[in-house]
Amino acid sequence: MERLRIVLGSACLLAYPEGGGHWSAFRQYLCGLDALGHDVFWLEVMQRPTKRPFSQCLATFADRMASWGFAGRWAVVIHDEPAFVSLDACEIHGVSPAHLRSVIGDADMLWNFACMLRSPLLQMFRRCVVIDLDPGIMQVSALDFDLDLDHHDVHFTVGLNVGRADCLIPAVGEKWIPFPPIVHVPLWPAQESPDESATFTSITQWGWGELHLDGRVLSVSKRDAYMHYVDVPRKCGRSFELAANLDRRDPTGDLPRLDAGGWRLVDPNLIVADPNAYQRYITRSRGEFCCPKPIYRDLRTGWLSDRSAAYLVSGRPVVMENTGLDHHLPLGTGLVCFSNIGEAVEAIHGVVGDYARHSIMARELACEHLAATRVLPSMLERCA
Repeated sequence: MERLRIVLGSACLLAYPEGGGHWSAFRQYLCGLDALGHDVFWLEVMQRPTKRPFSQCLATFADRMASWGFAGRWAVVIHDEPAFVSLDACEIHGVSPAHLRSVIGDADMLWNFACMLRSPLLQMFRRCVVIDLDPGIMQVSALDFDLDLDHHDVHFTVGLNVGRADCLIPAVGEKWIPFPPIVHVPLWPAQESPDESATFTSITQWGWGELHLDGRVLSVSKRDAYMHYVDVPRKCGRSFELAANLDRRDPTGDLPRLDAGGWRLVDPNLIVADPNAYQRYITRSRGEFCCPKPIYRDLRTGWLSDRSAAYLVSGRPVVMENTGLDHHLPLGTGLVCFSNIGEAVEAIHGVVGDYARHSIMARELACEHLAATRVLPSMLERCA
């Protein structure tokens, strides 16, 4: 394939330096496309952050991009108004305004993560592609809010089940092309099996929230997801660990309930505060126990998280609630799905009882089905 000039656009990295997993997920696209020989540029556009020193956030952003080999290939565009109006009204860091205009004008396409870049900026690109990382959430939200979906030429979604009869995601007038979360395998060298004392873990945002579709309430709460399976560790006779932003002063009673269920809680802002720490945390784990947001399950989206992909490529088995993956990835060894508490407990026992085989198959699944070298070329072909 010819060398393409691709701009990757977001508005979520600069103000979240402690999100090691967040940064790691987007790094897969940067490094994956770069390794394929394409000219890749990161464009961060956002309102000036107010909750932390901007200079500190910018320095962290620049340091990480440089360490990944992207010095001079990024721009941070800051606007002080609630919405982007024009580049002329913005503060630009990383490259000169003239250079940024040249990058945008020469780009073959923009890959716009989660519709974070909006009009009129979109109109400066000759071709726009949306990368939907929250299947169901984006489409249901688009029923009530203008996300500029019609200003994109191609619509990708990590909802692998989109297009099948049992998937209930509204199309909102667009043709959605499924693709799996990707991993740039060279960033994840094969690891030795962890010590037998290692525990099943996961990393999550402990939050509330719901959406509505045709009179139906759809939960987007990871709290709902995990509290539904809160007794799994106790029933398995094992301790599980969750890196979740749950305040120790939380008045809801969640902390003692998690403790009684067999969960150990750690602070993600301390444990996985940068991409390297995030990777170390995963490789020290026995595997992942993943409870997706209920909306992913209820709409049969076929969602698999970028975090689970990282566990798999590290040779760490993933045990997760089924979101509709049955027809899309090999399940049962390495990646094991459940639909109720009994199946979850059985899955954990099965992984523990034959760990070496599950570990090998986890990495093989990632390398065969999620590797950037396999997924990205087909995505680029669909963008033509």
